Amino acid sequence: MLGSLKSLFRANSKGVQQKHASETAQRSSGLPVGMTPDDFNGLRLGGMVSLNMLSLKAFDSLNFDASWSGAAQEIAAIGVVELGQGEQLARFYLENDTWIQASIANGKVFEYKLFDFLSAQHVSNLEFDGLINQPDSQAPAHPLGQSSFTLEADDDIPDDLKRYQRVWGADSSEWSAPVVLEETVTRANGSGISQVTHHCMLYERQDQASERFEYILLSAEADELEGSYQLVTSLGIDISAVIIEAH
Repeated sequence: MLGSLKSLFRANSKGVQQKHASETAQRSSGLPVGMTPDDFNGLRLGGMVSLNMLSLKAFDSLNFDASWSGAAQEIAAIGVVELGQGEQLARFYLENDTWIQASIANGKVFEYKLFDFLSAQHVSNLEFDGLINQPDSQAPAHPLGQSSFTLEADDDIPDDLKRYQRVWGADSSEWSAPVVLEETVTRANGSGISQVTHHCMLYERQDQASERFEYILLSAEADELEGSYQLVTSLGIDISAVIIEAH
């Protein structure tokens, strides 16, 4: 009798463990291997998230639009970029065309950035090649890889609030080759997993009033699933984990 009870207990315990493992795997869909939503303040594919950005709305010197602070958004897709040496990026794409980027080292998130898609310009294969290679001296310079980037904004905004300096590449070079990132994207709508190649450059400016950095990320993107090429401009800002509220 005792032996039967022990066997039943072990069977039930194994079943509970298997169910828990299955639920964890489902909740962790799209995330880096070995990580769960608990590692990302509860962020998960298909889940909801709201951001308390009242601290950003207080500064007119910031170009980032924080007007949707507190509004719940669905996480429509998750992208993972392997950087090597134990470092990764996890990107949580929201339904309102913004995205949260988590920087990871050795399985731990050490910073978050929030980006807003400003524009996406579709280009041909030939135009794409021109974007990712050093500009011909006889051709008009394209912005990707240049030493600085000026944001197109209202004339009443001071120039110093619109100008961003290149982060990657040699300071003395007028142009630096874009950094290539390979991203694996999992979508919540079940449309499958796609590979996106980014040829990108990061620019930044320090906002003295808010004591934080704002960023411009330029990315010439090739999407294998869609067979498309585009130049994407995103505006970003550093955020703290405490403003993230996952539902």
